Amino acid sequence: EFALKVMHNLTMDEGLEKYGPLFKNQVYMVALHIYATDSLRGEQAHFGAHFIPFHSALTAMYETTVLAITQHHGLELESTPYWWCFNDTDQSDIIGPEYFGTYPGKGPNYEVIDGRFAFWEIPTYNESYPQYIPYVADPSDCDYTGSEAGFLRESTSCLTSDYMVAFPSSADMNQSAKYEAFPLEPIMGCIACGYDSEDYNIFHFSWCVQEKWHIWIHSDLGGWRYRNDPGGIEYSGDFNGQQGNSNPIFIPFHNTVDMFYTEWLSSNLEWANTSWGYPYENGFNYLTKRTYDGINAWDTINSAFPIRYKDVGWADPSAENANTTVNYLEALCYFVNENADYLYVKFSGAPDTAPGEIVSPRNSTNTTGITTTTVAASEETISVGNSDGLTAAEAFLKAYDANSDNRLEAAEAFLETLTADSSGGRRD
Repeated sequence: EFALKVMHNLTMDEGLEKYGPLFKNQVYMVALHIYATDSLRGEQAHFGAHFIPFHSALTAMYETTVLAITQHHGLELESTPYWWCFNDTDQSDIIGPEYFGTYPGKGPNYEVIDGRFAFWEIPTYNESYPQYIPYVADPSDCDYTGSEAGFLRESTSCLTSDYMVAFPSSADMNQSAKYEAFPLEPIMGCIACGYDSEDYNIFHFSWCVQEKWHIWIHSDLGGWRYRNDPGGIEYSGDFNGQQGNSNPIFIPFHNTVDMFYTEWLSSNLEWANTSWGYPYENGFNYLTKRTYDGINAWDTINSAFPIRYKDVGWADPSAENANTTVNYLEALCYFVNENADYLYVKFSGAPDTAPGEIVSPRNSTNTTGITTTTVAASEETISVGNSDGLTAAEAFLKAYDANSDNRLEAAEAFLETLTADSSGGRRD
């Protein structure tokens, strides 16, 4: 919360002076997202396989800035959180006055006026442009000049409110409506489908996630209305459009999106040498049904407004490669599979089918971490549920401690011994 408010309140110059070269403010991040969605070449961020690496890199940029801010102030934070936004858990604390505010907004024009980000200001285009334009590599790739009302919102928006707006997610404009958490089953169905080079590669998986879940969360929390109710041109609230990342909930939500990508890619690692079918040419947009440059594997992510190694923590700002631009394939390989610097930890109470590991986060430079306490707990609970479990667990732990190449085989043998009634054994 503190770091996001710093990003929101400081200009780029102010932030760079105080927090150093890793700082990005909210204007920078929203403008980058708008440039990607409004590229004259074609969408660089959505509606294709490129959706996965673009947003993984974007959330990594957020995390890099957040950590730069919190570390400057001596605050202990290892990563930005994800938001389990499904209907198997109570969402009233998250989407309500305690945290992110009540949706739809309770202001006179559906502004979000409660929660920790109440009256979240949306900057004007004129004050935003000088802050981000020095970092744009190719201004001619995007003809964005602000919203119709002069704000840093999508170009077709006629919203005139200075504050973040959240419309109801239906045309009846029922302001008393309450956000209903999204069902888990559709997204789990996307994950359950295994890789198939023709029928279900990364392109199909990406579309499944977007069509069955991602788009609807943005729509439910951003909402929409029409210029001439009930007809006319649709326009969106501030979480549902090109400026979607102007809403602070974007970061934990898209961290959850990344978690599901991690789960599917890691479950299909045998196809990593094919890049899970990511296109090396003829990148395709399934909304416009056309191919275009800029979204292929070796293309720089959003090249008109690129993301650089230093932005995502791959290089020290003073390193020779600090300004090397990130391409889609690199982001795909390093952000959302087993190469990532940390694991997603399953929260207490999550369903068995949910992604995430019931372990402590691991650091990429120190992946050993099994403690005597953990070993003892495993021995005790596994032996209750399955007589073979202890032997398999010991074999796994010996392989792990020896830094053995047989870790994976030993782990698989261990997991196979766990019975359905050994919930304690599985957990420990």
